[in-house]
Amino acid sequence: MKNLLLTLCLFTTSKAMAFDTWWHAECTRKAMTGNGFSADARLAAQVSNYITDFHSAVLFGTGIPEKQRVEVFKLKQEMSYEYMHFDAIYSTADIEKNWQSIYVNTIQTLKKYNNNPDVKSGFRLIILFNIIGASLHIVQDFYSHSNWVNTYTLLNKSPIPTWYGEDSTYRKSLYLYTGAYPDGSAKGKKDHSELNKDCSSLPLNKEAVEVAERASIEWVKKIMEATPELPWGELKSYNIQGDAILKNFLVKLDATFLTSSSIVAGHLDGSKPAKFIFSAEKNLVKEQSMALAALNLTIGEYAAYLTLERNIYKIPSPYWAGFRVYFITRDMANGLSHSNKKYVKP
Repeated sequence: MKNLLLTLCLFTTSKAMAFDTWWHAECTRKAMTGNGFSADARLAAQVSNYITDFHSAVLFGTGIPEKQRVEVFKLKQEMSYEYMHFDAIYSTADIEKNWQSIYVNTIQTLKKYNNNPDVKSGFRLIILFNIIGASLHIVQDFYSHSNWVNTYTLLNKSPIPTWYGEDSTYRKSLYLYTGAYPDGSAKGKKDHSELNKDCSSLPLNKEAVEVAERASIEWVKKIMEATPELPWGELKSYNIQGDAILKNFLVKLDATFLTSSSIVAGHLDGSKPAKFIFSAEKNLVKEQSMALAALNLTIGEYAAYLTLERNIYKIPSPYWAGFRVYFITRDMANGLSHSNKKYVKP
């Protein structure tokens, strides 16, 4: 309980590292529904997309000493999350390599956990949704954190093509880069804060979201075609409405955690949000107050689950398993770049 509360306190002091939650959730929703997935499958992917950001923000965006952060999460030196946002890559060639690695890693990680005999019964589909959601997070961040949208806006090209929708030879002729993260970490390079389009109050957010939505639909289709051996029929028809326990976690707790913690952290749609979840009057003070109340109730239920003897992995929800039990981001980040470094899976 103490560690969980401290984790949330750390998160509410963190800096945004990605499209704000509303936009990630919208892009993921369209990716899943556009490829024929059920409402429960869509929500599982949205929660997975968000957990990627949540862990990253707490581990790297708080300014809290690393030792304290590591003790809270008990994830040792879990550096893989730093590479899950398409940040701090400064050349077209390196961006091209990152895209190649993201694709290969996603395919390999899906296959690994689909066939891994060590995966606990009941976790397999959840882990596959975790992988889908986390991979979408990286894909979506490219359009917010790079100068891709800026470049095509200057070229007056509409609609802006997706990465895979552009001719590869032409892509290589462009001068592409992403913002330095954290700000000031790369002399002579544009900072994340100068380039990102993470919320609706920032320039080119609308354009970035529009192309990211199409890219997300394209991405899910692409990884499905590359892995025909996966149980895509089962994933598409995923339905937990008859399972009271899983429904409580995903539909009630995890979905509420996604929205309420984002609002409390000012990460749903920036500090001047156009999107409101709790306040019909669109009153920001009321929205944050109501979100905090909902978050406190959610934390209480998470904390109660953490104390149960049957919760042997000590995770807040089964839908966190891929991240907190099987460390899927280590596989997904392997070889990805950040600040002229490459992540090497331990």
